Amino acid sequence: MTRTRQRSLAGPLLGLWFAAFGAAAAGAEPFVVGPGDRIAITVHRRPDLSGEFRVLPGGALSLPFIGNLAVAGLPVEGIGEALTRRLREDAAILDPRVSVEIAELQPILVAGVIRRPGQFPFQLGMTVGHAVALAGGARRIEGEEIGARIEIARLREQLRQNQGALGIALVARTRLLAEAAGAADVDAPAEAARFLLPERLHQTLEAEREILRRRVEAHATLIAMLTTQREAYNDEIRALEEQDASKDQEAALLNQERAYVADLMRQGLTARDARVVQLARSAVQVEGERRQIRAYIARARQELARIEQTRGSAVTQRRLEITTGLKDAEDTIARLRVAVEEGRAGLAELRGVLPPEDSPLGPPAALAYTILRVRSSPPERIAARIDTPLLPGDLVEVTSDEPAPGRRLASEMPR
Repeated sequence: MTRTRQRSLAGPLLGLWFAAFGAAAAGAEPFVVGPGDRIAITVHRRPDLSGEFRVLPGGALSLPFIGNLAVAGLPVEGIGEALTRRLREDAAILDPRVSVEIAELQPILVAGVIRRPGQFPFQLGMTVGHAVALAGGARRIEGEEIGARIEIARLREQLRQNQGALGIALVARTRLLAEAAGAADVDAPAEAARFLLPERLHQTLEAEREILRRRVEAHATLIAMLTTQREAYNDEIRALEEQDASKDQEAALLNQERAYVADLMRQGLTARDARVVQLARSAVQVEGERRQIRAYIARARQELARIEQTRGSAVTQRRLEITTGLKDAEDTIARLRVAVEEGRAGLAELRGVLPPEDSPLGPPAALAYTILRVRSSPPERIAARIDTPLLPGDLVEVTSDEPAPGRRLASEMPR
């Protein structure tokens, strides 16, 4: 049984808006999710299968136990149905009760002749005008360059930081993959060299190698300690079992001797004496010692079971840590790739945006708005107006009819 709902973005009103917008602006097509959306999944009584997951660039959710689930282009109801099928097939859950929610929608991107190009959170009922306002409005092209220079410096620094973080994340992912494969060393991925200078790449790689070495060493030390304890308890159990067997023999001999004396007494060949009492005491003592030995054996076996459980838990916990780390690394890499592309696009938009110093100010330029809708199949470019509604993931491009631009900024742009 599946149950779907949306949350975090105006609650139930978001679902009503999706329905209204889909009917009016998308030919009654249902709202579908896409890369960058964050989906909250709850499987009843299975917290290990529940959580919030971001749709990866390839359009899939990476889920525990069942792996990747393709969701791009599906409505939330379709995600619930697909997840229910996979839980039955791959996780052997006969009647999974699944709740699917939209926790966060893919942000929109705004680029062009605006003050603050970049990405912004998608909001209920957002239009092109709202997106342009969030980006600081259209940028008025003037003769002075100071504002553009500041913006270029800011975007360059932001791009540099995002590229560095992306390179570090790529090296970290490679280390996690090496650890998952049982490797003792890791090499730098070729792609990381695109984002990190050689010295920084070397430092990052050495740091990840040290992390790998320490994690492998700590895990090996724990397993070795548990193995030593297991062997010690096995030796103790064998020694106690030998003592128990010896006490069994001693008890058998005492019983034989007591039977022999009892037979002599029945035949009147001997009188009851202190020897009979001593044999009875010895039998009681031996029986007590046998019980104590067996109690020691039981406790040793309990400790042995605890050690085996701890050993298994350590292996499982390490695998879980690696899996979780890989998922986080993939999410981080996907997010930083988007940020790097946005930074490059923002810098490209500033290329030659100002006229020469001596150009007089003319009348305000006419603005044109274009939407690149990546959720369409295939993606489409839409000529828009200021009141055109937006969908999550839309790229809004603002252009003007200004003549070709200044010569001074072109030389400052990264190649």
